[in-house]
Amino acid sequence: MLTAELNNSLQEIAQNLGLESVQGKALQEFISKGFPTSKWEEWKYTSLKDFNGIARNWSPKANFTLSSSLDWADFVVQTSNGYVSWDKSRIQEGFALLSFEEFLQKCPQFESTWSKKNPLLEQNSLFDLNVALNPQHMVLWIKKDTEVTKAILHQYQVAASENASAVQARWLIYLEEGAKATFIEQQSSTGSGDILSNFVQEIFVEKGAQFTYLKEQDFQTGVSHVDHTFIYQAEGSQVDTFTFSLNASLIRNNLHFYIEGPQVVSNLNGLYVPGENQLMDSHTVVDHRMPHSESNELYKGVLMGNATGVFNGKIFVRQDAQKTNAFQSCRNVLASTRATMNTKPQLEIWADDVKCSHGTTTGQLNEEALFYMRSRGISLPAARTLLLLAFVQEVINKVEHTEMRELLTEKIVSKIQQSVDLSN
Repeated sequence: MLTAELNNSLQEIAQNLGLESVQGKALQEFISKGFPTSKWEEWKYTSLKDFNGIARNWSPKANFTLSSSLDWADFVVQTSNGYVSWDKSRIQEGFALLSFEEFLQKCPQFESTWSKKNPLLEQNSLFDLNVALNPQHMVLWIKKDTEVTKAILHQYQVAASENASAVQARWLIYLEEGAKATFIEQQSSTGSGDILSNFVQEIFVEKGAQFTYLKEQDFQTGVSHVDHTFIYQAEGSQVDTFTFSLNASLIRNNLHFYIEGPQVVSNLNGLYVPGENQLMDSHTVVDHRMPHSESNELYKGVLMGNATGVFNGKIFVRQDAQKTNAFQSCRNVLASTRATMNTKPQLEIWADDVKCSHGTTTGQLNEEALFYMRSRGISLPAARTLLLLAFVQEVINKVEHTEMRELLTEKIVSKIQQSVDLSN
């Protein structure tokens, strides 16, 4: 529970928001729950207990230091401490960026979709905190049959201040029927102060739409980032997600798929490479609610130094979801004897005509392979680096966007090499 000082400061904010407003009620809900602790089953290995006593700046100002001069993106939008900026001259016909209130006015048919969205899982107090304190609820609207030819780039940044701070940001992405887009998100930070980054993104993919979502998380020391992404898919749609977690003190990714139509394809790909004093936690949910759908999940991790990794993957197959194919795989390499990995794959199936499998492995580098490479004149650090890079390449190679694939490869190679050099 929150300390008395923190409780009082947030209660004052709730009163200023209006106790009966949506924001005020959400903040009171957060106050009653507090930050997650290890007593919460969904946060067993990633406790935020210490956050309950830290006074924070709950409304840090924007500090835009990003560059938008990229020739491989159709459109660049920037978020700094929850505030959004973009070049309106680069908005193309077929998609728009606007506030949630403006979006509902211009697209009133979305109101019914929004009201019927599935309830979120329990133990998500940080979602309430985000609802209460996010400064701008933005919507990226990709209209019917629009195809974004290159990519939309979202540069998400949090900036440290003198005092500990908490950043709330919230987005909604809506793809109408037949739309097709690639959305690349680069998450980063400036400064090395104590920052809690709390980001919520809801994505609605209508009939026959195709969406590729690539997320790169590369924060500096001192950042704790909690990321909530909820994806709702309608009939015949396809979504491919890629989550690359590279650096931060703590990263918690909540990725939830709700499959609400037949002939849906959902592909989840993730790679995490935590190093010394870093914790990276991946929680995924794939909820099959309709028949003839398919989900494929591949997560890999390389844990170095005293890193901690967590993978908790859930697949639900509801009674009406006959002819479902659902596959889940999580594989990890402990590149250090001090690293720790916690895994929990889960299947809950209420249908009888399905194909489902899940599995997870955690081990160390193959000693025979290391011996073979060293016997041919390759040094131990080089051999370890080559084996680790071969292990992660399966996920990296799935990225079709050339510039991002090359950038990610460069960063991952650099981090693995640095860690191997330090351990030898």
